[in-house]
Amino acid sequence: MVSKVALLLAVLVCSQYLAQGVYVVSKAEWGGRRASWTVGLGNYLSYAIIHHTAGSYCETRAQCNAVLQGVQNYHMDSLGWPDIGYNFLIGGDGNVYEGRGWNNMGAHAAEWNPYSIGISFLGNYNWDTLEPNMISAAQQLLNDAVNRGQLSSGYILYGHRQVSATECPGTHIWNEIRGWSHWSATMANKALVLLAVLFCAQAVLGVTIISKSEWGGRSATSKSTLASSLSYAVIHHTAGNYCSTKAACITQLKNIQAYHMDSLGWADIGYNFLIGGDGNVYEGRGWNVLGAHATNWNSKSIGISFLGNYNTNTLTSGQISAAKGLLSDAVSRGQIVSGYILYGHRQVGSTECPGTNIWNEIRTWSNWKA
Repeated sequence: MVSKVALLLAVLVCSQYLAQGVYVVSKAEWGGRRASWTVGLGNYLSYAIIHHTAGSYCETRAQCNAVLQGVQNYHMDSLGWPDIGYNFLIGGDGNVYEGRGWNNMGAHAAEWNPYSIGISFLGNYNWDTLEPNMISAAQQLLNDAVNRGQLSSGYILYGHRQVSATECPGTHIWNEIRGWSHWSATMANKALVLLAVLFCAQAVLGVTIISKSEWGGRSATSKSTLASSLSYAVIHHTAGNYCSTKAACITQLKNIQAYHMDSLGWADIGYNFLIGGDGNVYEGRGWNVLGAHATNWNSKSIGISFLGNYNTNTLTSGQISAAKGLLSDAVSRGQIVSGYILYGHRQVGSTECPGTNIWNEIRTWSNWKA
């Protein structure tokens, strides 16, 4: 008899795996590039969203590998995303291909990304036709998502056209999925769904956002609206004391806000968000509120500042992850466009901000521009 341990090991070392009878081809196998960074996706999600890539159809493994590489290159190089946008993709060969995979937040349906998985069929299904093995693969993948705890057992299935202004996933897929048991014609109230997400300890895209009320910030004396779909994000440092605990960061935030309001006469702390050495993101002016962080650039950018002086202080991996997650969330919310340009404050003002160590770091990020 073969031992159970040996059998399990044989399964684990395989680069592909069976998910409820569906064969999943790993990213490494189809020649995909590694993600430049990832953001966690929660479990027991309420939604799955079906797409098509609207590009070339493929019916052999080799063809599908080539199409996948083309889609990933477009998403990463042209759109500036950290990876291919979908969690999984399904080819005309009946294989499921790993995209961002399990537990990684996708970029497939704007504000729905944090609470759904995205599954896309390779091809344009306004004229391409679904084969029975493709339908079976998708349904089995969804079953596996439930068994893994990625989706709740009562999840709702939508076509992309139900959550965005698009004809995706194409007529043939649209006609098919409306016969699946989890598909719903009734749309969830986006505001209520988003509110539910925000209430969950302010956990947005794996980044814990500490609200102004939580850190004891004062109310703004006035507010001006910041537009959506902005083209820029500007990175700063506060140039003051570093903090490595929540209590110490709260002290710094209160000091900065008092200086901005009482000494400079501003309506509030100047930045939209601030990031502490504890890895937390702290709400400053927040979303959709005009900041006071970069003269002549406030109305066309969001301002994110790291607490401390990064000519001497060093960024932690937690701070870097928090900043990237926050920027990704800004894209998902529509605050900044997916192809936004990232600048250090020194690029738009006469200053050494955001400090040498931050400056050296952000110049490696995909959206930074010289």
